Amino acid sequence: MKHQLTYRAKSAMTMAVLMIVAIAGCTGQVIAPTQPPALSPAVEASSPSPDAALSPTPPDAESTATSQPVIDDSVLYQDDFTNPATGWAVAEFDNYFIGYHEPESYHVEIKSPHSKAPVVGIPESETHNYPDATIELQVLTVAGRTAADGDYRYGLVFRRSGDQYYAFAISPTTKKWEVFKSSPSGIVPLKEGVEDSIHALDVDDLLRVDAQGPNFLFSINDRLVGQLTDTDYPEGEIGLYAENFENTTTHVHFNTLTVREVKFSFLCNILEGGNVNVRTGPSKTFPQIALLSSGDTVKALGKSPNQWVQIEVEGSDEPGWVSYSEGYMSCTPTIDFFPIVNP
Repeated sequence: MKHQLTYRAKSAMTMAVLMIVAIAGCTGQVIAPTQPPALSPAVEASSPSPDAALSPTPPDAESTATSQPVIDDSVLYQDDFTNPATGWAVAEFDNYFIGYHEPESYHVEIKSPHSKAPVVGIPESETHNYPDATIELQVLTVAGRTAADGDYRYGLVFRRSGDQYYAFAISPTTKKWEVFKSSPSGIVPLKEGVEDSIHALDVDDLLRVDAQGPNFLFSINDRLVGQLTDTDYPEGEIGLYAENFENTTTHVHFNTLTVREVKFSFLCNILEGGNVNVRTGPSKTFPQIALLSSGDTVKALGKSPNQWVQIEVEGSDEPGWVSYSEGYMSCTPTIDFFPIVNP
């Protein structure tokens, strides 16, 4: 009986092996082992997220390479204030608080009228020193934590050394913007105005300063609002500014700070009723190659010492020249900011 059982068991095993071989021979496939192989570290690290697990890829879908993020080589520094490890200051006193705030912002809260929070300088300012740069700041005031009993202002600081700096600030209550210069002896107003595009509370405004040498451009929400030239502070650090006037409590969120290589854009418009000849050089002795009419807009490249403006000419690799002194053109910024170029 024992020999019979052994024989039957061997026969069954032999039949099973023959069936496996037969199946493999028909399908050309090898049966997978019942014990799954251990995942390599790389595979474990790329396990799908819960959302991906809820939407599995169909068996017949082809995988495609994902696009790589575009890197802007002009960006010198950027912080969206989601990581406290980047080193921005944290401080709390009786009348103000400075620090990180959920969700994803850096804030200054001033708790009394006629108070100014200390200017918060960029971390590691020796490394992050950008005297000539385009500086952009996304910033808003939080309605739920800001009183409505007076005015205040906030914005960005540039070329700061101690109490010496330039500041560009806005007020959402009055829609007023201001550029001023700070020194140990006090505040000196440099430029101011009203800009209707300044948002109400809880909505980001985009402040921008283009600084190159002594020349500065100021923009709010992609609108150029002012320009000036000042030679007092040639360099220094970037920082954040907040100040209460009559308001009792103001809570400001600084959301993203971006510093780029500065590059001015110069545009000129032909005024109503004007026609301007485009020539190959900066005087009327050069041949005419085109004509600009009322309403035309051109990109300027610079100016000559005799007040001719070099422009891009549509359809040509060579620039053209137009006379600015005839009074038929308006340029942004003014040609005082244009670099001198030679024909």
